[in-house]
Amino acid sequence: GLCTRAADGSTLVGEGRPAPVAMDQVPTPDYDDYFADLERSPFRDVLLTSAVLPIETSRGCWWGEKQHCTFCGLNGSTMAFRGKSPERAFADFVELATRHRHLRFAAVDNIISLDHIKHVLPRLVELGADLSIFYETKANLTKEQLLLMREAGIAAIQPGIESFSDPILRLMRKGVAGWQNVRLLKWCAQLGIRPLWNLIYGFPGEPPEEYARMAAQVPALIHLTPPNLVRLQVQRYSPYHQSPEDFGITLRGASASYRFIYPLDDRTLAELAYDFDYAYGDGRDPEAYVAPLRETIDRWQRDAKDRQSTLVYHRGPGFLRIVDRRQGFGYESYLLEGSEALIYLACDGGSTAEAVQRQVVGAGHGDLSLDDVRNFLGQLTEAGLLFEGAGRFVSLALPERQERALVRPEREAYDGPPSQGTPRRTTLPVLS
Repeated sequence: GLCTRAADGSTLVGEGRPAPVAMDQVPTPDYDDYFADLERSPFRDVLLTSAVLPIETSRGCWWGEKQHCTFCGLNGSTMAFRGKSPERAFADFVELATRHRHLRFAAVDNIISLDHIKHVLPRLVELGADLSIFYETKANLTKEQLLLMREAGIAAIQPGIESFSDPILRLMRKGVAGWQNVRLLKWCAQLGIRPLWNLIYGFPGEPPEEYARMAAQVPALIHLTPPNLVRLQVQRYSPYHQSPEDFGITLRGASASYRFIYPLDDRTLAELAYDFDYAYGDGRDPEAYVAPLRETIDRWQRDAKDRQSTLVYHRGPGFLRIVDRRQGFGYESYLLEGSEALIYLACDGGSTAEAVQRQVVGAGHGDLSLDDVRNFLGQLTEAGLLFEGAGRFVSLALPERQERALVRPEREAYDGPPSQGTPRRTTLPVLS
């Protein structure tokens, strides 16, 4: 795969490509020099506890092999997914932690291997070490997978959420739905895993009205981890770069910043660049319709910094008490009893009205009609206690028991409602 320069100055590109190196033959990284230099550094005490060890357990993307996300340019011709054997991946964690007496890791993998979730994480749990690991993942993780991640020491993930809009997610070819992305954020908050995620806008062909709809949904999510709002970037090797005309965009050449760095002509820059400027074939300006969402996300980020908003439920014998202290909602205390409580609990993983009715009827409430369930789910959604997408309902309140373990000590004691409001509604009496 080498490129060389011939005697006449022309470029020679080697034909053919050798077989990829087997992942178990890739050497374990050696960070001895870094830690030796760190010992002599005047910043040793500051950096030693915050240093993070990069670790590689796989290459490529198993989702991209099936369906290449339209905006992703991470792999190019190296998309084929291959991972280290579970034995080798586990051994690398142990060897690096033992050699360097360090427990913080950042996996450089594009996506965690499902095989490693199944076979490496349980061994890390058994290891009993206080690991702190970062991984990139897909967003449609199950609760059982997230529980295993937490127990194994995965403290932060980048789940590739990108949007709450199903039409826009389909444009991206993400293979997930908006309700699954919201469910993941809720479970991460519940389990103490930090999600690092972007909400991307500006996709060619995206429906502008979806941004007003998402802006209306954001206030109900303000107790969860906020995103960074990011404009679409067209990157080399992505489908948008490889065939822009198929998606209704025109490449204008290398991003303008390259011209300030490299003294080269535009054609040469376009051959070297990774990021590209582009124009929309329909002349749209995403900034004109993203403004309401930008404002709500700005508020979400400020609120998260102040750690003011919470939405929790307290589970009792035959009832739920939901306490809502989200900014913008004032103070609310909802009492759900009997079948109402069962309906709410049935929405933890995202359920249809039909599935909820079957579950509640199976629990002994045989007189509950599908219309009753739909009406009550609508009431809960209107109150911001559920997220609805594609006919699926996801509960948004966090269990009080896990919440108590995650909040700061000074916020554990309850001293009555905040000064800006008093309880306005104590029940949702649709089924009472």
